[in-house]
Amino acid sequence: MLKFELKKIFSKRINQVLLAAVLVVTIIYSGMAIGSMSYTDEEGQSHTGIEAGRLLAEDKNQWKGDLTPEVIAQVIKDYKELSAKYPDGLPEEEWGKQVQSYYDIYSFVIDVMTPDSEWNESVVYQLSDEQLQDIYTIYQDNMKKMAEEYGTTPEKRSYLESIYEKIEIPLMFEAKDSWDTMTMYVQTYVLLMAVIIGFLAAGIFSGEFRPGTEDVFLAAKYGRSKAIKNKIIAGILVSTVVYWIGVGILSFISFAVMGTSGFFTPYQLGDPYSIYVMTYGEYYLLILAGGYIATMFCAALTMLVTVKMHTPNLAICIPFFLLCMMPFIARALPAFDAFFNLLPTVLTNIFNAVRTPNLFQIGPFVFRQISFLMFLYSVLFIVLLPFIFRGYSRYGLKKR
Repeated sequence: MLKFELKKIFSKRINQVLLAAVLVVTIIYSGMAIGSMSYTDEEGQSHTGIEAGRLLAEDKNQWKGDLTPEVIAQVIKDYKELSAKYPDGLPEEEWGKQVQSYYDIYSFVIDVMTPDSEWNESVVYQLSDEQLQDIYTIYQDNMKKMAEEYGTTPEKRSYLESIYEKIEIPLMFEAKDSWDTMTMYVQTYVLLMAVIIGFLAAGIFSGEFRPGTEDVFLAAKYGRSKAIKNKIIAGILVSTVVYWIGVGILSFISFAVMGTSGFFTPYQLGDPYSIYVMTYGEYYLLILAGGYIATMFCAALTMLVTVKMHTPNLAICIPFFLLCMMPFIARALPAFDAFFNLLPTVLTNIFNAVRTPNLFQIGPFVFRQISFLMFLYSVLFIVLLPFIFRGYSRYGLKKR
């Protein structure tokens, strides 16, 4: 029965066209990610394309290792000297020779010094040699201030302090541009996959509501039991396989060309006060996992609505509305942030969610937004499955 259901899904011409389109889009996305990498050589010439990512990583990795106060002081000193030498702006040659290689370290210092304000380069010129040597002390002091500011209850404050204590100091530096680039592209890609998979899931039950078909299907020996279970299993299996093959192809092509330098680089290098202590590789995997959970929840909800409405017309709009339209509605209604912060759209927008210290508290227990929603929508996905089964197994009984 399961093989038959899978064959029905993949034999539909519309589904075949859709999956072929997914493959084409995946390859295009990979090309866009690779093409967005830019490297400037010592002569000031800019390079993009296949070699740019690896050349950029090689240039930056001359600073690979522990980001000690001495290394930071050396970077800031060099940048100050160049800025004084070229008050009207750095020429491309100087960018390619020196600044490009350590600019991430320079940006890190600015981010550390501006925890609750906009990015401001002027703070660099206000730093003394003593402050540079104590940069991690300043960093830790600012963490305490952040914990007090966003810890609106004693439990939240204690939770934030425990998280910040997990950040290993000094940070380790390694070029992370391939991961930085891919997090932006994969975030959009998983959103696209969720919408497409929702369309596939909507068609799993819809074919059985055609005149005459439902009577044959439900009158069969296992029509109201094993057949329905296999439909649900087929929906889960197809959704899972299509999602992971899609992101797998995207990741394989992109990282095979750009390289994987920076997998173990702490995420705090780019966002020092994030409450998600992880590496850039783990950050990428978090985006994939969050997108998968949101996709599976939307697929289950789509199947349930199809069963209840007896048509896929409304169901196929659910993923698009929940994941694509809701973010725009949320921006227009900031007064309802507490509500929108609980929607599955957060799981397909982890790129922004990790930058915001949103916490939830239930009694004495405190949870970070992303981990809480991943658990919540995993549970809701499982809860929806028996409702799908019950909804279709009881279909038509009242009419008889």
